Amino acid sequence: MTPSIAFIGVGNMARSIFSGLLSSGYPADKILGTSRTTEKRAFYEAEYGIKMLADNQQAVQQADVVVLCVKPAQMQAVVENFAAQVNADQLFISVAAGVELGALSHWLNAPVAVVRCMPNTPSQIGAGMTGLIANERITDEQKGWVSELFANVGDSVWIEEESQMHAVTALSGSAPAYFYRFVEAMIKVGLEQGLDEQSCRKLASQTMLGAARMIAEVDEPIAQLRNNITSPNGTTEQALLSFEASHIDQIVAQAMMACMERSKVMAQEFSA
Repeated sequence: MTPSIAFIGVGNMARSIFSGLLSSGYPADKILGTSRTTEKRAFYEAEYGIKMLADNQQAVQQADVVVLCVKPAQMQAVVENFAAQVNADQLFISVAAGVELGALSHWLNAPVAVVRCMPNTPSQIGAGMTGLIANERITDEQKGWVSELFANVGDSVWIEEESQMHAVTALSGSAPAYFYRFVEAMIKVGLEQGLDEQSCRKLASQTMLGAARMIAEVDEPIAQLRNNITSPNGTTEQALLSFEASHIDQIVAQAMMACMERSKVMAQEFSA
């Protein structure tokens, strides 16, 4: 049986997931979403052929799987509003940063399977990375289904300890912004050297894309991939020596720790 899926709060992430599902052949009549805005409901129904509702309670009543895509600060109020409609056979998936499994289970007030995930924005183009963790009520079949769900927007990794979600946030959830910032700095230098912006953007972005693919697809240590293009006294070596002189490991560690610390604070703010 193909489960019916309700997306509570349709925005960019929800659209990324259900558009990936539709592209993979998932039936549109098994997908519904919610939005308080009449225009948004009309748009998604016309553009994607899915059913859109204004009422979260109605959506939950019609779904086998409920994907919670509302903002973290709104999660408690939204979940408690439809909690009376929850049944034990349903699966709940939250994409809200910082909202832990215990809080979600408490607000749902029912013995249901809950998955917490940390996707990232490249999911919008099918190149996302998602960290996943579930409560003790999830079945192996449900875990497999969730993995297939996120395969439609990229790839995923299951973790065992919820405390590790802070590291997942720093490694993948927030990380695209680090790379964007790095490329911005590269492009700025290229412009200063007389190249046009389009050429700079293409040179830098395709190089980053190629490097990422080599890390993912070539069976060599990352250090070796780096050494393969670092000739003694060459141009690459000089750039890398500059990074080391600026203590690049410390810079990256400080940034990631700042990200993780904020993630921990958010978990406390949104606890049950």
